[in-house]
Amino acid sequence: MSFREKSAWITLLTVLVCFGSYYAGLATGLIDPLGFQSFHLGLIAIIGVVVLQVGLRLVAMLQNPAEARTPRDERERMIEAKSHTVGYYLMMIGMIAVVITTHLPLHPRFMVTVYFGMGVVIVSTMAVAIAQIVMFRRGA
Repeated sequence: MSFREKSAWITLLTVLVCFGSYYAGLATGLIDPLGFQSFHLGLIAIIGVVVLQVGLRLVAMLQNPAEARTPRDERERMIEAKSHTVGYYLMMIGMIAVVITTHLPLHPRFMVTVYFGMGVVIVSTMAVAIAQIVMFRRGA
């Protein structure tokens, strides 16, 4: 497995674990969506993703430093471009949905929009990582 494929796996798993647990807490009622507890736990999830990604990528880099330093070849640049295209389109569709939810008569409208917008960013990030993993595995 190449370093860039490992990086895609690291991104997918850290985002899934950190934000999956955050949204699971919101969905089950363990976290009050209107309180400061949800804000603080959201910050912890963001910091957790950053720390885990930096740490795990350092571990992956130290396992094979020569491979981590090699420049991207044409195939890897193509995989990156295609995966970011997938993420871009998902993000645009999601942002249109966020604009629509701001105009729905929901209580409290601001919090619904914030959670939905954050979810769109998370889903598009995971889609980019999944697309990269699939293309690396396929040999595209």
